[in-house]
Amino acid sequence: MSESKKGKSRVLSDETKVKHAIDFIEELSWLLDSKRKLKLSDIPEILRHQLSATNSAAGAANKYASPNPNIHYLIGVLPRLFQDKKIFPKNEDIASFASDVLGVDISRVEKRSKYELIGMVVCECNELDDSKLEEMVSALAVVTGNSEKISRFAEERKATGFSWNETIRKLAE
Repeated sequence: MSESKKGKSRVLSDETKVKHAIDFIEELSWLLDSKRKLKLSDIPEILRHQLSATNSAAGAANKYASPNPNIHYLIGVLPRLFQDKKIFPKNEDIASFASDVLGVDISRVEKRSKYELIGMVVCECNELDDSKLEEMVSALAVVTGNSEKISRFAEERKATGFSWNETIRKLAE
């Protein structure tokens, strides 16, 4: 008697599996019909091409070695730093930093927008002597990589007798 119960439950189990398989095939056919514009045989080639393009783009970026890494670091970090309103609330602050720290003088500061000033300083960075910038870039890397030091930088800026160079070097220690 126990064998016949096993047989019936097994038949029901097999029957349930068949119903699930039928439902699956039916749903798969609906899905395939809805995507008629895409040929299934094309999908592997599309995916291979995408994978290849992604790898070659990442590979090219990894192969690039900057001839002037300090200058390229400044070009990347200065726009973010200059947009910090606690440190550079006025255009004159950007011009002062550019002059004191980088040796880049900007005329007619009062007539330029903040973004124009940032762009001018970034473009002038490309002309700077890389060897003179090494110490400054190292110090800025320490300061800009730490939100606490950025806050202290903003506080120091308000002090009497403030010097960009001294403050950057002091915070970098």
